[in-house]
Amino acid sequence: MVLLGSIASQQAPGSRAWFGIGATAASLVRFFGLGFGARALRGVFARPLAWKLLDAAIALVMRAIAASPLRGR
Repeated sequence: MVLLGSIASQQAPGSRAWFGIGATAASLVRFFGLGFGARALRGVFARPLAWKLLDAAIALVMRAIAASPLRGR
């Protein structure tokens, strides 16, 4: 809430309400997407190989972020 509040305070006074509405809508879409996505993919992730592939993909993304030239700025 503090982070959203500090970002909202940088918005123009007339657009702060729209920022709050947009942030709330994005949060609802994210959480409903996580819930329904988990239900839709439960058959896929019933297999251990799917978890290993997901872990490998996450590791690749983390390595790419760590090796990016923007690190340390």
